Amino acid sequence: MDILEDTNFDIIVLGTGFPESIAAGALARAGKKVLHLDSNDFYGSNWSVFSIKDLLHWLDNRLDQSDTNSNVTLNNTEHAIHYAKHYCANFRNVSVRVHGASGSEKEEEISVDETALGSVPARCVEAVAADPAAKAMLSQLLRRSKSYNLDLTPKLLSCRGELVETLIRSGVGKYLEFKGVDDVCLFWDGALERVPSSKEDVFNNQAISLIDKRKLMRFLTFAVNFDEKAEILEGKRSPDSSNVLVSTRDGLEKTRSFIQSMGRFSKGGYLCPLYGGASEIAQAFCRVCAVFGGVYILNHPLKAFTVEGDRCTGITSADGQTFRSNWIVTNIDYLDEAWLPTEDIVGSWVSRAIVVSNKPLVSSEEETLSYSVLPPGSLAGNTNKPIFCIHQSAETMACPKGEYVTYLWKEGEEDAQDELQKAIDMLLPNDGCIRLSVFYQQRARRVDCKMQTWRLPSNVIACSDPDSSLDFEAITAEAIAAFSRCVTADTQFMPAQEREDVDDD
Repeated sequence: MDILEDTNFDIIVLGTGFPESIAAGALARAGKKVLHLDSNDFYGSNWSVFSIKDLLHWLDNRLDQSDTNSNVTLNNTEHAIHYAKHYCANFRNVSVRVHGASGSEKEEEISVDETALGSVPARCVEAVAADPAAKAMLSQLLRRSKSYNLDLTPKLLSCRGELVETLIRSGVGKYLEFKGVDDVCLFWDGALERVPSSKEDVFNNQAISLIDKRKLMRFLTFAVNFDEKAEILEGKRSPDSSNVLVSTRDGLEKTRSFIQSMGRFSKGGYLCPLYGGASEIAQAFCRVCAVFGGVYILNHPLKAFTVEGDRCTGITSADGQTFRSNWIVTNIDYLDEAWLPTEDIVGSWVSRAIVVSNKPLVSSEEETLSYSVLPPGSLAGNTNKPIFCIHQSAETMACPKGEYVTYLWKEGEEDAQDELQKAIDMLLPNDGCIRLSVFYQQRARRVDCKMQTWRLPSNVIACSDPDSSLDFEAITAEAIAAFSRCVTADTQFMPAQEREDVDDD
């Protein structure tokens, strides 16, 4: 591994996940000297996007994951980094299954491509493809592996959100491509129903009476301007109940945000990055960081933080290099366990599913981009939390043409695979078949350094895990807050672009 001659930096960023990469790009553009490291050999950390081949290698690496720092010798100023161990622990109940052809597809003979199967470990093939038909399907998926972009943490961009405004203002958005969400659907009376997304749609909808339509329009008008009538909310609070998902004020704010987003760029109020979500955006900010002098090293195992008093002075890599900095922005997985609260304080889990099918799981006459909600109490059996779905196709570069990718997730400590599977079974059309299904639980820890249970050095800024929210608003705010701690108060976050930051080539 190359040895860096200059080992002193203003900022060291650990992990190439979404918040870390935004902070790295913004800090480099603000004139800071940034070193950006990742122990993985791929971008994204917990926010990664995988091809079929990469997904299977990721699965295989989990089987071999060991703690390379378990026996290292530390001096009294060092705190060990056990990244591989912590990263592996972020995922549990992982199940990947390739399904053989069924229904009308059985009529098409699919041969096994041994060369394609040889591109992934043999034990992984045996683990995910149980019979010859499944192996034939797997070889077909592997032949077109790079045509798939499967997102571990799917999210959408609110058209009026801070992230979109940042991408436009700074010029970073020109390195990305987006597709607008076409439809929003709600599971109702045993089927997905499209939610009206304009005043005309509301009044053309036959499922709502005219009186209720007028009441709805009055409520939406109030929601947009509720701050002007704050006295209405005085003395009112949401009841103390586990069934209440959001407070009254939060609900109104979310309603206002959605209404203001509708019609800007897309009818559905949200944008989806092509070629993957958070990871694609993160790489755009990494590009900005590199252009402004940031130094990048992937696949770089780390040994320890060096600490003096209440400050971290730098890090030591597994090959013995020592890097020093004034600030460290880091993924939680790099942190010493002694600095973290207990799991029950900050930890929660999100059950997720990724499905590749030959038919869309949302009825459509064309390849549309949409998202759906199965509210609590649906036929899927989700009694306490909603199930969210994002429906993608070749239009978002998620898969080859003629196939469809659906993401489903539900927040909760217990594994919700059965509920997600029921939702898939309900939504899959009669002539549809699943080609690949992935189920897993992903840890979602929220950083709150104001809590006394966080014992971080004063100049170490930790970034939260991906959560169950639909959009990037909360994690974008966290990245901006990390940036603000490292700069003077008059330094603007990603200001308007004044020149071409990156050459076209």
